[in-house]
Amino acid sequence: MNLKRIYPKQKFDKFASICDMLDFAAEQYGDKVQYRYFTKGTEIGEMTYRRFREDVDCVGTALAARGLRGATVAILAESRPQWMVAFCAVVCGGGMVVPMDKELQEDQIIEFLNRSESELIFCSDRYAQRLKERFGELATARFIINFDNVTTEDHVVEAYDELLEKGKLLLSDGYMEYTTARFDTSKACTLLFTSGTTGTSKGVLLSQDNLTACVFHSANMVNITKDDVLFSVLPMHHTYELVCAELGAICVGATTCFNNSLKYFLRNVKIFRPTAMIVVPLFLSTIYKKITEEIKKKNKEKLVKGAIAVTKTLRKVGIDLRETAFKEITAALGGRLKNVICGGAAMDPELVDRFAEFGITVVQGYGISECSPLVCVVPYTAIRNNSVGVPAYGTQVKIVITDEGGREFDAPVGEIGEICVKSPQVMIGYHNNPEATAEAFNNEGYFRTGDYGYMDKDGYLYITGRKKNIIILSNGKNVYPEEIEEFLYKLEIIKECVVVARSKGEEDDVITAVIYPDYEKFEGKTDEEIIATVKAEVASVNKKLPTFKQVRNIELRKNEFEKTTTRKIMRYKV
Repeated sequence: MNLKRIYPKQKFDKFASICDMLDFAAEQYGDKVQYRYFTKGTEIGEMTYRRFREDVDCVGTALAARGLRGATVAILAESRPQWMVAFCAVVCGGGMVVPMDKELQEDQIIEFLNRSESELIFCSDRYAQRLKERFGELATARFIINFDNVTTEDHVVEAYDELLEKGKLLLSDGYMEYTTARFDTSKACTLLFTSGTTGTSKGVLLSQDNLTACVFHSANMVNITKDDVLFSVLPMHHTYELVCAELGAICVGATTCFNNSLKYFLRNVKIFRPTAMIVVPLFLSTIYKKITEEIKKKNKEKLVKGAIAVTKTLRKVGIDLRETAFKEITAALGGRLKNVICGGAAMDPELVDRFAEFGITVVQGYGISECSPLVCVVPYTAIRNNSVGVPAYGTQVKIVITDEGGREFDAPVGEIGEICVKSPQVMIGYHNNPEATAEAFNNEGYFRTGDYGYMDKDGYLYITGRKKNIIILSNGKNVYPEEIEEFLYKLEIIKECVVVARSKGEEDDVITAVIYPDYEKFEGKTDEEIIATVKAEVASVNKKLPTFKQVRNIELRKNEFEKTTTRKIMRYKV
């Protein structure tokens, strides 16, 4: 396969360090707005590229003066520019950042802070008081910096703005320990705890070399430029958002706007009017369902269907009227949205076509935290709807099959196996876990992703599911639940679903769909009527599936599934 003919033209070189990238961005983009964000209520603040670079040096200098250059520092807060300032300040001083999931339970937060041996915690006021009350349980933490500037008399909690000002004064007095520091970019600079229960969570160690490799790939393969306004909706502790969206945006010079609440997404998207978004599939499908529901409410289904047919025909002869024809629909997303990059989980490829009908380009990507996270992405120059793309520059991807004797061999084109990766962005290893690190790599040095898929003759990758989710039936057949879920999500009556294997009486495990229906569509219906309707709809899906993949049992839920902060369903809790 010749991927060179597929790759877009390279626009950016790889940076030697995050610090070099920040210098480049400050010089190249200067007074351009880097961030727009809510300050108080609906008031909007702005930060330029030059100001961001200065703040990084100020915070880093203040930390160095307190003996914390090179320290391990945790960040626990909602999305905001100060989050990224703190991250870059620590990393550019040779330290290590521990991005914390803000939805963790208190006990989990304490455990991760102790496991990482964090010496300092940057957090918002929402967490500062809780951490202060349990400060005695933290083995290595010295103090807390509150982004919202609420302090305590005992100085356990200090104000972010005061730290910033101290750094400015030190720099003006000629204190240069931080700005002249040199360090090894191959050493760990980020420690990410994987999802799962605290006991099973592994700490992924990534270096600056890993991160800059991933930024290089993102910036060159995705169609986001300095002219774009990027709407940030995913939590910043997540590798996908942190590296591909936040660091990637700094490289290309885009303006990033922060959404302060999923509840107010539609209001906020109209305020910031983005041209691009980076999202997960559940978020994208929710947006599409809201659009179609609005079309139905206004009785414009036939009108929209006709407009889609006409614009499709005109596009074949080079005339594109989608922006005008669907202006009212796209206005709900700010009116300027053109590009969406979707990753983090399996996505219904039909969504690519549906958004394209309105003039919005959706491309898929594939990654995993251990790969910083980008492995593959659909290049904007060669879009293929049902694939998660081609390997990023310098990334080797192979599909490996393991036989009954435990021997591994490369899968032929089109055959399903485990996705294995070798590239500059693959992690250093797992924190204090050499056994797990060794198990994660095969004899050829390829990282085992735990995901299953196949590649076509052109080098495009297709995901079939997670290795740990595979259902192995008594007849030896392998079933990928994500594949069945893709069909079920097309049913309008289903809001969320998970396919699992369940024992039913004395029968062997059977394929079971655990379904959270869209109860708004069943107003006034009894439970019996709801289950009857759901069964009938699922039966229609079964007709499209081979016998061994058909759903044989249905369970209804009254409440949504528990999810991670990136809106992934916690399957292990189902």
